[in-house]
Amino acid sequence: MKKNTKSTASKKQQWDSALILPRVEKRASDKDEDYASFSYWYSSTSGVFNLRDIVVAIQRGDTCDRIRSLLSPHQTEFQSLKLKHEICGTVDDIPAFFFVVESGSAEMIRMWASYGGEVNTEYREVSLLVYAMVRCLSPKADGPVMVATLLSLGASIDSVPPPFYLPIDRDLPEAGPSDAELAVFKQAKTGWVLGPVRRLLTDALNSCFTLRYALHRASITEPLSGANQAIAKKHSATGLLGVHYFLVGQTQACQSLVEIFMAQLALGADRPIILLFAGPSGHGKTELAQNMGKLLSLDLQTVDCTNLRTSMDLFGPFFPFAGYDQSSVVNNFLDEHKSQRSIVFLDEFEKTQPNVQEALLLPFQSGLYLDRRNQQIVDCSKTIWILATNAFDDTILSFCKTHYRELFTNTVGLDKRASHQARALGKELSAMIKKEAIGKFGAPLTGRITSVIPFLTFSPTEQAAVACKEMDRLGRKLARPVKLCDDLKLYRPVGNIKLQIPFSYSVCKALASQGYDEQLGARSIINTVDSEVRCHCDPVPCCTGGDLRRR
Repeated sequence: MKKNTKSTASKKQQWDSALILPRVEKRASDKDEDYASFSYWYSSTSGVFNLRDIVVAIQRGDTCDRIRSLLSPHQTEFQSLKLKHEICGTVDDIPAFFFVVESGSAEMIRMWASYGGEVNTEYREVSLLVYAMVRCLSPKADGPVMVATLLSLGASIDSVPPPFYLPIDRDLPEAGPSDAELAVFKQAKTGWVLGPVRRLLTDALNSCFTLRYALHRASITEPLSGANQAIAKKHSATGLLGVHYFLVGQTQACQSLVEIFMAQLALGADRPIILLFAGPSGHGKTELAQNMGKLLSLDLQTVDCTNLRTSMDLFGPFFPFAGYDQSSVVNNFLDEHKSQRSIVFLDEFEKTQPNVQEALLLPFQSGLYLDRRNQQIVDCSKTIWILATNAFDDTILSFCKTHYRELFTNTVGLDKRASHQARALGKELSAMIKKEAIGKFGAPLTGRITSVIPFLTFSPTEQAAVACKEMDRLGRKLARPVKLCDDLKLYRPVGNIKLQIPFSYSVCKALASQGYDEQLGARSIINTVDSEVRCHCDPVPCCTGGDLRRR
């Protein structure tokens, strides 16, 4: 069977100039004479594994669940490494993982990696990470989340020369870092910096400061020990190791969370984890809890504590009081997840009354709870309790101002010593809050808290990253098609807009500096984006499409 060399050359040219992947065609017969030379066909007791068919389905737009259904019959082979070589194989000489990233689905990226996909693969000297960043030029793709997912799975930034993300507090020149800047960076796998990909990556990084922020963060993150990584893999908890890539700031909070969880896995503790998330509103307490649940595939139950006056409001009434058979959401959640890992997030915990706090002492201490519907003992020793509070905001805000330079220096540099100093200060702040918590919640409850995790204010660089994150979210909404219909749930008069931010760092820095309030956090920046950008989106021309440019 002869290959169309002209077509192949054209496809390679498209890739070299614009990183455009070709459309993969399904072969007419499994008996094609070239099949033996490709690593995408494998027959086993679970049936035929055909990598080409899976890639065709991905390009067709099949959902992650559908692709998972094609892979799951071969689960045993994947676990025994029989098919790992195949999942890392190529289709038309292109690593299959590139087509997964092309889909724009972070969920599919994580799933593919779980089956053995290699996140550090490359095609024609372009790494998967670089390709994912260039994909951010598409307004419909949630590029920053894809990049965060790859980094959290262990993607190396070695394929990206540091001048693309250092210094962090600037926009890149339109043509990218200069030859002089790149001359000192000599790696075998960065030949692309001399070609068109250099400009593509520059455009992507300039239009989305979140990407440069993620690269910079990866460059200053110290990896966990091999032992901890092995423990995480054994307990299917590797996703949590990269939780910091999904938040802005709060590096110390993420590190503390990972260390506490890894310690419990290593020691096999039979008591629940009780965490006190302390910090001003809008600085990531809820977001960290949600990402922890998502990355560990744990169910999370959020409780608004502003309305908890009695223990019955939290756990439900005992027999024979009315409603005992229905109990409460928390009571039923604990029963449904007995002896399983799960998360209970108690928001605004400082609003709870003393009798509510007293009702938590037994499950916090022993990991045992009495189901109020039937008086049966429930094992909640694997439950992760998170108490979120604003009660210590004055202490945290004052501490951040006093130690501003030491805490936030490393958000723009690579000084490892400064990072260790910031961690020491974080522990000092945690101890201060724990002492205050005794006066606020009492010694019995405070003594049961596994760790106090402070949430700091945002540095100027982090403020800009928050603004960019919100602009990215707005851009994806504006890119959706217009829908004019009678159903108000589907009605969308604004759409078909490509939000372009040529120099996102400068724009987002200006928005953040104008709107950031340390007591409101990200919400204050989001409000500024709403007033300065979102409110200027006119629904009239949007019906026919257009651009919204911000300089």
